[in-house]
Formats: sequence, C-alpha cells, structure tokens
Amino acid sequence: MSETAYQEKVLEVEPFGIEPIPKEERHGRSRQMFTIWFAINLNIVTWFTGFLGVEFGLSVKYAVLAILIGNVAGAIFLGLTSAIGPKLGQPLIPGSKRAFGKSGIFGLSFLNLVNNIGWLAVNLVLSVMALQKIVPLGYHPALLLITVATLLIAVYGYNFIHAFAHWMSIVMGILFVIMTVISVKNLPAIIGSSADGAGAFNLGMFILTMSIAFSYQISYCPIGADYSRYLPEKTLVKKVWLSSFLGALSVCIWLEILGALTATLAMQVHSNPMDFIARLMGVFTIPALITVILSILPVNAMAIYSGGLAALAMGIPMKRWTTAIVVGGIGALAVSFGGGNLADTYKNFLLLLSYWIAPWLGVMLSDFFYHAKEPAARNRSNGWVGITAFVCGVLISVPFMSSILYVGPIAKNYLGGADISYFLSLIISALAYRLFLKTGLACTPNSVFSEVK
Repeated sequence: MSETAYQEKVLEVEPFGIEPIPKEERHGRSRQMFTIWFAINLNIVTWFTGFLGVEFGLSVKYAVLAILIGNVAGAIFLGLTSAIGPKLGQPLIPGSKRAFGKSGIFGLSFLNLVNNIGWLAVNLVLSVMALQKIVPLGYHPALLLITVATLLIAVYGYNFIHAFAHWMSIVMGILFVIMTVISVKNLPAIIGSSADGAGAFNLGMFILTMSIAFSYQISYCPIGADYSRYLPEKTLVKKVWLSSFLGALSVCIWLEILGALTATLAMQVHSNPMDFIARLMGVFTIPALITVILSILPVNAMAIYSGGLAALAMGIPMKRWTTAIVVGGIGALAVSFGGGNLADTYKNFLLLLSYWIAPWLGVMLSDFFYHAKEPAARNRSNGWVGITAFVCGVLISVPFMSSILYVGPIAKNYLGGADISYFLSLIISALAYRLFLKTGLACTPNSVFSEVK
C-alpha cells in the first residue's frame, strides 16, 4: 500500500466518503462499536429523555419498565444496522440503492441531512446554555466556540471520532457516575415529593413512553454503518451486533432511568435545563456543567460527520471534510437567532420528521437479508419497489401517530394517546417489500432481482 494509506492513522483527515471502503483500508475491531455507541449516547439529552414517562403521569416504576422494553427493542435494530457496515463497506442509505433507486436515495439522504443538522442545532443550544453558566460569554461567542471544537473532531473523520469516543466513554463515564451518585443521594426527597403518583398506570402513556425510548434508539439507524464500515469484511456479524447493542443499550437504560428518578425535580424547574443541573448537583455544579458540554461533543461530531456523508449521498460535489464544515456551519447558523425557544421548535419538528426512519429501516433490512447472498446485485436498482413499500408503511402508520405537532385519529380516540406508528410502519414496510419480491412485482428488465445471465 502507498505511503498515503489512511488505515489506522488518527491525526490524518479521512480521504474517503460514501464509496465502498477498499479491502486494504479495512481495519478495527468489533469492540469499538461498544465505545462509539456508548459515548454518543452518554449525554444530557439521553438523561432528559428519561423524564418523559413521569411527565406523562406514569409512576417511576412503570416509566422504568417502559424505558427497559423500548430500549431493548430499539437497540436490537441499531445493532443490526451497525452489523451491516462491514459487509456493505459504505453508509446505509447510499448502500440501499438496490431497494430505493437513485431518486429514493436522494430523498432519503435529504431527510437524513435535515435530521443531522437539526439535532446538531438543538444540542448546540444545550452546550451553549451550559457554557454560559460557567463563563460570562455572550450567546454567539459561546456558540462559535462550541461549534469550532466540534468541527475539529468531525473534519478529521472516522479514525479520530473513534479514538475520541474511546477516551470520552472512559472520562465521561466516570463523571456521569459521580453525577448519578449525587442524584441518588437526593432520591428520598424526590420519591417523597412524587409519592402521590406511586402506582399510577395509564396504558396509552406507557406505550407512548416505550415508543419514545424505541424511537430514540432507532433514530441512529440511518447512520448505523457510518461507524462500522471500515471494519474488515470478515468481521463476525454477531460480535459487531452485540457490541453495538450493549453499548447503546447500557448507557440509555442507565441515563433514562436516572431521568425517570429525577423527573419530579425537573418538572419544578421550567426555565432552563441547566437550572435543573445546578439544583440537583449543588457544589458539584461547575464540574457537572463541564460534563454536559463535553458529553455533547461526541454526538454533535457524529451529527456533523454523518450529515456530511448524507450531503455526499445527495450528489453534492464536495470533499468529505468540506461537507462537514458546511453542515456544522448550517447547524450553528440555524440557532444563531432565537436560542432555546427556536431549539424547542426544531426539536418538535424533528420528532415529527423522524417518522420516516422506521419504514426506511423495514425496507432496508428486508432487502439486505433477503439478498444477503447476492452481493453482485448491490449496485443494481429497482427503486419503485422500495419506495412503494416505504410509502405503504408511512400511510398506514399516520392514524396511529402521536406527537406534539400531530396526533392521529386512532391514537387519539382509541389508544389513549399511545403511539404505535413506529412499530407498524417498520413491520408493514418490511412485509410489503418482501411481498413485492415474492410475487415477482419487482421483476423488470433493469431489476436487481432479475436473473443475472
């Protein structure tokens, strides 16, 4: 291999984008998938997600049960998308051209790009809030500082992100353990103030809490292979799946349960999320706020990096590191005016937008496992089949949706506000796609599924 080989170099800008990674560049071990997904989810957003079940009126024990079920189900699918990476050797959405065709890949990549930019913007606001609690910086200087720090990680790319995630999973893990211990010391007061809600159960809110935990996990599925595509092709699928599954599951269950336990205090502090941290942490407030800032760096670097790959998948003619700078700039610009209120608006919009992920996931997994023994067919396209199955999943799930911006009639009138749309759209799209293949509807002259002579 030439001297310019990327391989395992950390302090070298990654030269590859969405194209399949060459065999000579493949490197790494499956255990890296544990630290990458552990570090990405080891942040204050995961903690805050755990508030929701109690805020919906569930008791702590039922909120915890919903968190456990939703996370286990979601982490299974995240593990699957990560495990596909070594076989595919490229990001999942451009790698699913066989099912969706060129037009479908463009549309899905656009949605993926918007998702990454939007969540980057929301997380940037949280980082800025924490930084402003520590030092007397204005909103825009603080925003610029956090954005530049995150960009440095994303621009270097794959190897640097993995190395950073490895060390952050250790450092931040220790800091979050300390924060957990401090929080647990406050549990008697928290449990006492929420005693009136003990034993409360509502099936609709239980399912909604479970769906949120599930959707939080699968929200990473479109980028699941971004961080495993360099692994050697012969890497055992089971090991990649298990490492990814355990990394994402362990940290999400930990922090979301902590969120459920501290939700009562959170509901008393409505003005600023960092006020909640300050009241809970006491004399440890400054280290805790530093922890908040550092913990958001890995997930924001991920959003910038994967957002850049999504832009490349749309056919935008730029180098990978350039797309990272552009994505980071757009994310920062999106919250340059409006601050926290604008971030809440983005968050609500993104939660509604994320409904596309489950039907895409159903089609993609159905296609991959149905044609696992046909690698030669990877770059052939019969996109209308995947698009049709995707649309079927979306349309059937709409009446079952339940979000801040939209509540479907079935969810509202018959399910008590429960949201089962993610599960339905995933299952329906997968079954519809498989049905099209089984009945021969995909067989056209240019079909990937037509016989190769």
